[in-house]
Amino acid sequence: MRPFLRSLCLLASAALILCGLSIPALADPPEVEVTASRTTASPGDTVTVTVKVTNVHSFTILGAHAQLLSNPGPLTSQTTLEGCTGGTGPCTTFNNGSDPVGYEAPVGSISGGGSATVVFTLKVASGATAGAQVLQGAISGSNYGTFPFDGPTLNVITDADAAVRLTAAPRLGILVPRIDFTVKVTGNGPADLNSAQVTTTLPPGTSGSGCTPAAGKVTCSFGHIAVGSSSSSSFSVPLGLLNIGVPYTFTATRTASSPHDPTPGNDVSTVQCTVVTLLLVTCQP
Repeated sequence: MRPFLRSLCLLASAALILCGLSIPALADPPEVEVTASRTTASPGDTVTVTVKVTNVHSFTILGAHAQLLSNPGPLTSQTTLEGCTGGTGPCTTFNNGSDPVGYEAPVGSISGGGSATVVFTLKVASGATAGAQVLQGAISGSNYGTFPFDGPTLNVITDADAAVRLTAAPRLGILVPRIDFTVKVTGNGPADLNSAQVTTTLPPGTSGSGCTPAAGKVTCSFGHIAVGSSSSSSFSVPLGLLNIGVPYTFTATRTASSPHDPTPGNDVSTVQCTVVTLLLVTCQP
């Protein structure tokens, strides 16, 4: 800094003091900072949690570990550890007494003012219970440690409603008459659907093609469906002379889904079709 600028800074500081004002000191950084990639998750979802630890003291913290846990815990009953980055060695679980309560990674010795950051990758366990978990971080060393510091709240949601709808569209003609069916699954929440399976029973005398056909049924499988979104699959039922004049009922039923579906009332959808001739087929819900 140039001499005249230094003099101006000194004069300004003196003026603040004479006016009864103090110059705020730079605040120490937090000892532990915890951030998460998401605040809502369901069983099977992946969450990354970043724990930054800082030595705010003048001495060196020996054999330091960055720790991740939760309140109410234990975090190990709600999640599984998929891995971590940023540590000086592999991440593992750690115990409070005899049972594991969280995860930790070694970060070596941290001198005064130094810091280390570890990113933990977790998967919400299939048996996780619904509720809020406050993610916490801590420093643990051979000569110093902290109590857990609160971070963001992870809300575990274990229910996802899968609504099923079956629709039919006759495709008529002399050569290859058929009925095309569409199975639509809508995710009504509160969590995303990880997967769903819908099986449509076929009346005697009919067979299906598309999705996964089997004797007397067709099964359509679905992957991830976000809340408010839908996914559709299609299959066909060919028609022949033996089908003429016969009313048929096709019933689509949710046979599996993840997470748990709390609303069974919309798991079944039915379509009734009547084959008047191979050129005249009517279908209605």
